[in-house]
Amino acid sequence: MSAPRRRQLAVPSASSQTREGRLTPTTSPPGQRFSEVTHPSATVIGHGTLIRGNLTTTDPVEIRGTLEGDCQTSASCFVREGARVLGNIDAAALLVAGEVDAGVLRADKVEIRASARVAATIRARVVAIADGAVYEGEVEMEGARGASGPAVIRDRRRGEHERRDPARDGDR
Repeated sequence: MSAPRRRQLAVPSASSQTREGRLTPTTSPPGQRFSEVTHPSATVIGHGTLIRGNLTTTDPVEIRGTLEGDCQTSASCFVREGARVLGNIDAAALLVAGEVDAGVLRADKVEIRASARVAATIRARVVAIADGAVYEGEVEMEGARGASGPAVIRDRRRGEHERRDPARDGDR
């Protein structure tokens, strides 16, 4: 029996080298953003699927259906557009394009896309909330700790019934 043949795959780089030795930038192939490609070992909750219970894994998680319970992963978690999570999420990176109603979302990096509706406290080092996203809650920036603890950003938007009080609000 012969030994199995190994195939070598070409991995595209972010730049290519010219004959003169200079690097010239190249573009990534379309659809190759990490958030647009499902990881081969990802746990996927498909569209139309309802899971009641907690999910714990070391692999990436992609939610396209509904999860009624907590999600904990040491990898990334993607809540796709049209998906719904009713529970806490603890992940290395979190991208939300769907709906999340939770007590706490904890990750190193949290991205909330324009299509998202989120009600939760976010605890992260990096937070990005797209224009058009609906967010209700607090943001606690981890890694930005001072002597008094983590920096907390509270939603202070005024409704139509609230009036600006210069003595209370300062010169904003």
